[in-house]
Amino acid sequence: MIAELTEDEVGILLTAAVHAPSMHNTQPWRFEVHGPVVDVLLDEERGLPFEDVSGRGAHLGIGAAVFNLRVAAAMLGHETRFATSPDPARPEIKARVYLDGRGTPVPDLSCLYGEVAQRHTYRGPLLDHPVHPAVRRELDEAARSEGAELHWLEPPDISGLRVLLHQADAEDGYDEDRRQERETWIGGDRSGDGVPERALGPQPVRQSFVRDLSAGFDSTHRSQAVYETAPAIVVLSTHDEDTDAWTRAGLALQRVLLVATSYNLRASFLDQLLERPAPRAQVRELIGGRWPQMVLRIGYPAQTDGHAGRRDWHESFDRWF
Repeated sequence: MIAELTEDEVGILLTAAVHAPSMHNTQPWRFEVHGPVVDVLLDEERGLPFEDVSGRGAHLGIGAAVFNLRVAAAMLGHETRFATSPDPARPEIKARVYLDGRGTPVPDLSCLYGEVAQRHTYRGPLLDHPVHPAVRRELDEAARSEGAELHWLEPPDISGLRVLLHQADAEDGYDEDRRQERETWIGGDRSGDGVPERALGPQPVRQSFVRDLSAGFDSTHRSQAVYETAPAIVVLSTHDEDTDAWTRAGLALQRVLLVATSYNLRASFLDQLLERPAPRAQVRELIGGRWPQMVLRIGYPAQTDGHAGRRDWHESFDRWF
């Protein structure tokens, strides 16, 4: 194990970490560096108490940040190990990453480094091109290597999911607390966090398999589009259901997303299906009883779109020991 990280290394590691996805791009993480160890903490002030009541979404985001950090470390030549909930005296520390001595770039993870800044949530229409079976198998392996599993839903299951999506979106429309919370993070011209209007994608002409985050307070500046009718829908699941499982699911999610990006695939999240107990229970039954942690719409983009911004890593950096 190395004695300490250089300032340049810390910058590279945390710049990669903050490119992780998070619900509504709240970026609910903070970082501490202790010699060759990086702690990733939950920033409760950036939580979503109405849409993410349990905090599951925030833990997924933290896990994704941990995976990006490990990828950047691998590019720098550091093998890594990590632990979830490493300090009972400080439950806000959700993950601890240990870096070994620096050598040559670490195979496997380092090859994903170029995808970290390229990956972004895509909310536009998809092309009617199926994902090749070989690519699907590689995405399956990406999830398994981080202790999770992917379930590629068949057309009959996707049809049933459409009803659940419609119900979830309708409930959101009548929930004033969620609506006000979303207005804090969605729309407008944002640069550091939240989801700006440029990253919302076109308004769907009819109900589709995309979460329209601005539903209920749409801008007249957004274009409209007809979305695909039969996208690939994938559920990422875990065997266990606790905060550690959520964090580890975030690592698996980000590994899948980076591998998908390497094949020019794009994904968006249908997390409204999992935010309330009843629809989540139905999704769980659909995939054989494992715990669903994320539902993804995945495919090849039909157009270019805008990206949501990120805060500078210094804004999430607490201290250096």
